[in-house]
Amino acid sequence: MATNERTLTDEQFATISANVIHQSLIEVSRTVGKRIFRELEVGKRIAVTQLRMEDEGEVRLDVTLDHSEFRGALNFSIFRDSVLALLSRLGDTLRDEETSLPVMRMMDEAGEAASERRLFGVPGLIVVDGVPNMLMMGATPSASEPVVLIELMYIDPEQFAQSDASEASSSS
Repeated sequence: MATNERTLTDEQFATISANVIHQSLIEVSRTVGKRIFRELEVGKRIAVTQLRMEDEGEVRLDVTLDHSEFRGALNFSIFRDSVLALLSRLGDTLRDEETSLPVMRMMDEAGEAASERRLFGVPGLIVVDGVPNMLMMGATPSASEPVVLIELMYIDPEQFAQSDASEASSSS
């Protein structure tokens, strides 16, 4: 975001992003939801809302979808179920005062954040015909204009299975 604006915490970013995704993709009519899904599916960046901040400035929120790691045939119903699973898990994590929100950021060699881009480490898991798919959400504020990109992305669930297996073997 522009340098004169207040910085949001990761939890605030996640909460705002989740609320916008819910309002833009879940609360809308099925016809509108399908139209937005089709645009996201072909790689379009969709402007979903304008937020008015405390200082009366406005921030535009856009959304994208990366489904390159989706396994199977993606359709609107499966996408909607994925979003609901993601929002449910993310909401549970944000409400749990004893658990901090896992957030991943790209780091440089010195261990400093290399950008403002963040990936919230709470996946929404769905299983379709025995095949698992995981949807995650990230947020990237623009450095030059009042815009935040909410990124929905399917990730390879195998990376979690492998890390779980290696953790189990290292702890025995």
